[in-house]
Amino acid sequence: MPITALPTPPSRTDAANFNTRAESFLSALPTFVTQANALASEANGYAANAATSAATAVNAPGTSATSTTSLAVGTGSKSLTIQTGKALVVGQWVTITSTATPANWMHGQITAYTSGTGALVVNVGMTAGSGTIAAWTVGLAAPSQGTNALLATGSYADPAWLTSLSAAKLAGTVSVANGGTGATTAAAARTSLGLVIGTNVQAYNAALTSWSGKTVPAGVVVGTTDSQTLSGKTLTSPAINGGALNAASTVSDSGTIATGSVGFRGVPQNSKTAGYTLALTDIGKHISITTGGIVIPANGAVAFPIGATIVLYNAGASSQSITITTDTLRQAGTANTGARTLDGYGLATLVKVAATTWVITGAGLS
Repeated sequence: MPITALPTPPSRTDAANFNTRAESFLSALPTFVTQANALASEANGYAANAATSAATAVNAPGTSATSTTSLAVGTGSKSLTIQTGKALVVGQWVTITSTATPANWMHGQITAYTSGTGALVVNVGMTAGSGTIAAWTVGLAAPSQGTNALLATGSYADPAWLTSLSAAKLAGTVSVANGGTGATTAAAARTSLGLVIGTNVQAYNAALTSWSGKTVPAGVVVGTTDSQTLSGKTLTSPAINGGALNAASTVSDSGTIATGSVGFRGVPQNSKTAGYTLALTDIGKHISITTGGIVIPANGAVAFPIGATIVLYNAGASSQSITITTDTLRQAGTANTGARTLDGYGLATLVKVAATTWVITGAGLS
């Protein structure tokens, strides 16, 4: 509030101007008094406001407290005892923090406070850390926890209210450009992402599981229906139609093995020094035997395929018998059937010509 300056007061040393100055000075006093009173009122108002602010500052500890109640960090209703006479009311939000380890805290809303006893009840919705603690600091905090809560990075992890949001609270889609799928169904999401099964993605087949542990070859993968020429490959125990010859299949080695056959370039030896009964694995081989003779098993026991060929060589000086079990053994170029004899160092060839019929021919055969 501005105050108008008073005029020069009268002075007895200036008798000539005394009356004039006295008149002017006395006339100005009423205005001065009015202005001075207004200034005093304004100053008093400032003083009152300052006193109020000072009282508020003094009373600020009324919104903070401590407690020695033992509590386990967790959500839900928490009851503890703090100092009496605090300026806390129902509805305020507070954080209950471990005095020794601030990383352990609970945050929630006051549901009850009794000023006379210091009994405080807080509905905790967020926590951090763990353990049971008996030294707490309680202070006012900003409201949070709700459907419109702002989640700050690192503020808390996996709160129960967030993981339990119902589908009704989640709506809309996130576009592919923003890191989403732009869809609400799996099929639509695949389409949005350009993952159409059968077009962009291989359709699932249970047979693919058996390939997962296989080593990928360095060259061309062998197909099952297309025509391919293999070179430099090793076929271990190959079979065509379960072992039967198939003229539609070809295994060749520089053209030296006939079309329609799977076998050996030579006649591998199966050496025996005692009586021996022929087996399926002898097909295409020669049996070199020194004693004991050869037995051809019945078709009912060992079903050699028609066309099976086995060479017999008597590697000893004494003759050896070639017998057959129930089926028929014919000597080529004769009407002879049944068991045959192979002289010392004789060589004979067996060929199966029917389901139960073999034909034998050779040198030293009788």
